[in-house]
Amino acid sequence: MNKALLILTLALSLIVAGCTEKPIETPNISEETTTITHLTYGGFVMTNMAIQELVINDTSVVLSYYGPSHELTQRFIKPLNASTRSNLLQLFSDSAFLEMNDTYVPQEGQPIVTDVGTLEINLQQTDLNKTVKVEPYSQDYMPEGLQKIDQALLDLKQYALTISSTEAENIAEEWIKNAPTYKYDGSNLTLINHVTMESFPEQHSLTYSFISSHAGYGNRSDQMTAEVITNHTLNINMYQGLVTSAIIDDVWDEMNQQTIESERTTLEYKNILCNETPWAKWYGEGNIQFFKEPTESELIVAYYSNVYGIEVTDITVDGNTEQCSYTLKVMPDAVQAMKDMGWQNT
Repeated sequence: MNKALLILTLALSLIVAGCTEKPIETPNISEETTTITHLTYGGFVMTNMAIQELVINDTSVVLSYYGPSHELTQRFIKPLNASTRSNLLQLFSDSAFLEMNDTYVPQEGQPIVTDVGTLEINLQQTDLNKTVKVEPYSQDYMPEGLQKIDQALLDLKQYALTISSTEAENIAEEWIKNAPTYKYDGSNLTLINHVTMESFPEQHSLTYSFISSHAGYGNRSDQMTAEVITNHTLNINMYQGLVTSAIIDDVWDEMNQQTIESERTTLEYKNILCNETPWAKWYGEGNIQFFKEPTESELIVAYYSNVYGIEVTDITVDGNTEQCSYTLKVMPDAVQAMKDMGWQNT
């Protein structure tokens, strides 16, 4: 009886052993064939930055901006050294990227962040293709390892956007020469002043003079205009290698091809937690750095200019250590966008 029981036990052990699945081995991340992509889309940003794609290959960091229809609007390419690439791939391995969920969303009890779009981080090599999506795009919804990966890629994005004064001037001058006013009849483009602001990524303010052979602004091919030599002054603001505003003679908006309205609209934002404002979060996440601590007004101006391409002025702040109320002024064409973000008429 005991012998029969022993034989049965051994038989069952063999069967169980034969049915046990071997553990699935996680593929290795190869340094030679891996391409990494950091893709964001769907956020409330300037139209020419609707889709932002950072690609890290064997030798380069390539940052591309696309419009809503995926038309390329700007591209930056910087060399990537071997040690930086190796450290990045090691971070992906140490953070167990290949074992992460395919999608991360807000968990129960977490606040929903709006207007930030979607993030996709992709790692691709010959034998694997892994994508992790975060929707909406906020590090609050990511595990710690993914937060570190995201920050490392954002640092490379800032590296790609770092431009010299000469590069900024080349970008500005190419933009001006292809804009309607100068392209129609402009000449003698001359740089008058170039200021690099105390922030990182750098913001550039450039002033140019040029001459038109006809009166007026924009493309005047279908207009009756006087043939008269006209001197112009053009102020260009640039952030992350992109022209964010272009004003001719303080009266003409060259980006939007319209006259600047003298009357601005006053808006207010009441009773918001002082440390929960969108510009405070933006600053806290390291999206911009100042060489000295900015005032709140300076931070508000930088936030709306750089994120939404909206110029705000006449800012007032009223509040204590907990709740704050704000007023500011914007041009009429920016009112609706500001209202969509919670601002109201006074």
